[in-house]
Amino acid sequence: MRAFMPLLVSLALFTLVFALSRFAPWGLGLAFLGALLAYLGVERWQGGLLRKGPSRAALERLAMKEAWRRGGLLRPRDLAPFLPEARARELLEGLAERGLCRRDGEGFRF
Repeated sequence: MRAFMPLLVSLALFTLVFALSRFAPWGLGLAFLGALLAYLGVERWQGGLLRKGPSRAALERLAMKEAWRRGGLLRPRDLAPFLPEARARELLEGLAERGLCRRDGEGFRF
């Protein structure tokens, strides 16, 4: 699935350049070279984004949405599909320190 976006970008660029060259033989080589460079560039950019992972703000929004789905009470283990429990606890404690939720027994109430 990771190679899907670079493939689409390179295919679109290949088609555009080849069509703009009016399907000339030299246009085929130019389109192929452009598509290859586009594939490599987008794949590198996308790989960098995926290695960094989601931002803290995105994780906080995820926790708030999950709390909304669960009726306002969220435990660190409820975020297990998305985060390790230690990191989920750290995230929820950070939200509590900022006043966005409060500690309620073993969970956090939003």
